[in-house]
Amino acid sequence: MLYPTGNVPKWGHCVQISDLARAIWTLDPDTPRHKELETLLRIGVGYGNPWYRSQREHWLGWLGDYHTPGAYHRSMKSPSEARTIYNRINCAPMLFWLAEAAGLPNSQLDRAFDAIAEKASERVASQCGAHRKVVPWADIEAALLKLPPLSDGQIAQADDAVSSARRRLRQELGLDWNPD
Repeated sequence: MLYPTGNVPKWGHCVQISDLARAIWTLDPDTPRHKELETLLRIGVGYGNPWYRSQREHWLGWLGDYHTPGAYHRSMKSPSEARTIYNRINCAPMLFWLAEAAGLPNSQLDRAFDAIAEKASERVASQCGAHRKVVPWADIEAALLKLPPLSDGQIAQADDAVSSARRRLRQELGLDWNPD
């Protein structure tokens, strides 16, 4: 549980972006299967020129910059519900990494990997849709809710990591840096 007060809202309905980012910060950035997927799709670290160094940093930068048009040209009125955020991600390795790092069962990860691989020559949106059919938000939410509580110090570290990822995203892509 990430909430020091123990008052845990349903993530899909009212969780704050900061809480989702803090949960993601706790996860291992160096999982093996998502790297296989990046290689298969030729998307992610080592392919092209991504601003991020891991899919965790990709998530943290994306979430840190969420309420700005930023690099992803979002509406300033983008909903901030965790489920909606998950369903808007348009990078299959990013989604797969979250499922893998959150500890979803290998059998489910195998099915998701295969579903994405079947769409490898199709649009990225099709790959992400294939992933979400196998790994819906409810499964991610259930895994994240099992995480242990964060101390105040860990919360500060997570928030610093989000700020750092956002700064890197904006600098690497030539966007103005605004820490607010």
